[in-house]
Amino acid sequence: MKIYFFLILITGIGYSQATGLSIYGVGEKIDNTDPASLAMGNSSFFSGNSKHISNGSPSSLWRSALTRFTIHSGLNYLSTTQFPDQLQQNLTSFSILFPVGNKKVFGLGLKPTYRTNKLTVTDEDFQFIGADESITGAPIAYKNSYTIDGGISEMFLEYSRKLTPHFSGGIKYSLLFGNQILKDELYTYDVVIDTSSSIGLLINDFVDNGDTLYATAVNGVMTEVNKYRNFSGSSISAEGRYSSKKHELVLNVLIKGKTKVETTNQIIAGNSTSTNTFENSATNVSSDIGLGYRYKISNNSGITVEIHNKSPFNIPENVAIFDIMPPGEKSIHFGSYYQIRNSKIGYWNNLNIRGGAYMKNLDFTDGIFRDVGATFGIGFEYLSNTQSVDLALRLGKKESRLLIGEYEEYISFHIGITTGEKWFMRRRRK
Repeated sequence: MKIYFFLILITGIGYSQATGLSIYGVGEKIDNTDPASLAMGNSSFFSGNSKHISNGSPSSLWRSALTRFTIHSGLNYLSTTQFPDQLQQNLTSFSILFPVGNKKVFGLGLKPTYRTNKLTVTDEDFQFIGADESITGAPIAYKNSYTIDGGISEMFLEYSRKLTPHFSGGIKYSLLFGNQILKDELYTYDVVIDTSSSIGLLINDFVDNGDTLYATAVNGVMTEVNKYRNFSGSSISAEGRYSSKKHELVLNVLIKGKTKVETTNQIIAGNSTSTNTFENSATNVSSDIGLGYRYKISNNSGITVEIHNKSPFNIPENVAIFDIMPPGEKSIHFGSYYQIRNSKIGYWNNLNIRGGAYMKNLDFTDGIFRDVGATFGIGFEYLSNTQSVDLALRLGKKESRLLIGEYEEYISFHIGITTGEKWFMRRRRK
C-alpha cells in the first residue's frame, strides 16, 4: 500500500547538516566542511589558497608551521515540489593543528559524519485493518507519526609530514559516536459507519443505495514506541601526495571498522510502559578510495579533478531508518582557482576565487539516484597569510529517494575562519 508523507523540517543548531531529505541509513554522509574545498567542486584534497592546505586532506596540513584554529559553519536551503521550503543553520566543525617538528603537524578536531535533519513524518491518510483481520472483530483505522533526530559525529586525530622534496603523507584516526532518536506514535481508532457524522473524526463518506454513509473514527488510542540508538565505531585513513612544479597527485584510502549500536526500545501504551535494551554490530569492514589531481596553470591558478568510490556505511540492517540501508557512492569533482595577490605590503595578501562542479551516484539496493551541483567561492587571506576567511556557495539538484520521480533542489552557503599563531614555532636565540 502506498503511503504519502507530510514532512515538517524543523530548524536546528548543530544537527542540520544534510542538504536533502536523507531519511535512510543513518542519514546523509557529510564528507567535507571546508568552504575552500567545497567551492572547488565539492572536493576534499585541494583548496586554492596560498599554502594549498585543505582541512579535509591530511597530507597537505604540514605546509604551515603555525598553530592553526579553524571553525566552519553552514546554511542550507531545500526546495521540493510537494513540501514547503526549508532552511537550516548549523555550526559544522572545529579543528586545531600544532607543529611538532620540522614540516610535521599534529591535529585534532570534531565534525559531523552522518546527519538527518530533525523532522517529523506523518501519514497523510488513514490506513485500515478490515473486520476479518482485526483482533476486535471490527474495522480499525490507524495512522503513524514519526520523529527523527540526531546522527553520528567523529572526533579525529591526524598527523601530517613532508617525507621527501616531492612526497608527503598523512594519517587520520577517527572515533565515531552519536545518538539518534526515532519516535513512532501509532494512533488507532474504531471505525463507525452511520448516516450521521456528528460523532468522532470523519474519515470518509460514500453512497450506498442512495443513502450517504459516513465513516468516522472513535475511541482513539495512542501507542508510542521510542527508539534510542547509541552508535560507536572507528575509522582510519592514510593519504599520500606527490607534488612537482606543475602537477600534484593525491591518493587516499579509508578503512571503516565495525559499527556497534546499542538500542533502547520504550513502548508506552495507555498507562503501561515497557523497556528493553539490546546491542548488535555490523559484521563487515569496508573501505573508501579517493584519487585527486591538480594541474598548475601558472603561479596563481590551476585546475583540479577528484574521483571517489565510497562503500556503504556499516550498520546492522535493523537500525536503518525506514529499513533503507545506506548507499554506496561514486563521484567525480572538477575545480579551479585563481589567486589575486597583493604586491604591496599591506593588511591583505590574497583574494582567492574558486569554482567547480560535481556529480554523485548514490547506489541504493533498489536503484541509483544522482546528485549534481555547481560551486563558487572566494577566500580572503590577510596579516601575512596567517588569517583567512573563506566563503562557498553550493547549488545542487538531487533525485529524491523519498519522493520517487521527484527532485530535491538545494542551496548551501558555507563560511570558514582560520587563524594562525606562532605559539609552538622554535625561535633562535640572538
